Amino acid sequence: MKKASMYLAACMTIFFLAGCMNNNDETADKADNNAAEHDTHNEQTTNDEGNNEARLSVLDKAEGSLEDMDKVEDATVLATGERAYAAVQLENGTQVTDELKKDMEDKVKESDTSLEEVYISEDPDFTTQMKDYAERIEAGEPVEGLVDEFSDTVRRVFPSE
Repeated sequence: MKKASMYLAACMTIFFLAGCMNNNDETADKADNNAAEHDTHNEQTTNDEGNNEARLSVLDKAEGSLEDMDKVEDATVLATGERAYAAVQLENGTQVTDELKKDMEDKVKESDTSLEEVYISEDPDFTTQMKDYAERIEAGEPVEGLVDEFSDTVRRVFPSE
């Protein structure tokens, strides 16, 4: 009888250890899968930040810098992350040149050193929409509701974006 109970205990121990080993492997597999899913999620978040970021803010200092320039009558600048979008109204008869655009980009970047890219447009419709977005943000309207609308507008005005 003693032999049988020792044999039974040994078998149960083997089954128990085998079961634990399988459980540890499954746990490791799940951890690996979770890590892979987490990395993918982070990548998607990064991609979303560039195109459709929920942080949308008015850059008053950049607007002032642009308005202080000769030939610029009015400006509205909104930022999403490291990108800024400026809508400018130029003085009558002013032609937009690459040099003028470069000067405007530099002014915006000087006003906020975290910006990596600046997009400038003098399109009247874009200017009107940007002013509307800025007013809505400053009035405290939830930004989340504006993000899709803003993204569509930006894609239309800057198609390569």
